Amino acid sequence: MSRDRAINALIKGIVAADTATKQELGRRFAFGLGLIPGSPGADGGIDGSGRWNDLNIYFQSKLNSRNLRAEYADSFYAKLVRFKADIGLMLAGVGYTGSNRPLAGFRNRLLEFPDVDRYKIHLLSLRDIFAENQAFEETVRDLPPLRQLTREVWEDLS
Repeated sequence: MSRDRAINALIKGIVAADTATKQELGRRFAFGLGLIPGSPGADGGIDGSGRWNDLNIYFQSKLNSRNLRAEYADSFYAKLVRFKADIGLMLAGVGYTGSNRPLAGFRNRLLEFPDVDRYKIHLLSLRDIFAENQAFEETVRDLPPLRQLTREVWEDLS
């Protein structure tokens, strides 16, 4: 099986999972990215957080089977403000609506906020994570060191 086919299978399985499983995976991705996982269950919109180089990091995971639309950008931006983040990281299941939908695009909506450039924002998808592509590499430069997630480590955290 080619690497792309394996990644496609992983993504397909994750986005088809139930909500509780997706929430747990979001917490695990936060840990792997060097962040502190949010609380299990109702987490108040925090899937992960951290502090690195004197900057506050906010992480949100939305492992949907469709591109994230503009209303998700509204919520993400509100959480950046609310949690006084300097760096915002969103992980989408498959991606984000974009410039071909100017009034509905996730990225376009973020640009509508007058002070959005005060935040360093990274928008990743599962494909970026699994392929460890350029978007992933650029993101991890702004994060604490990546961590290996073992069953024992996770059980100690839970």
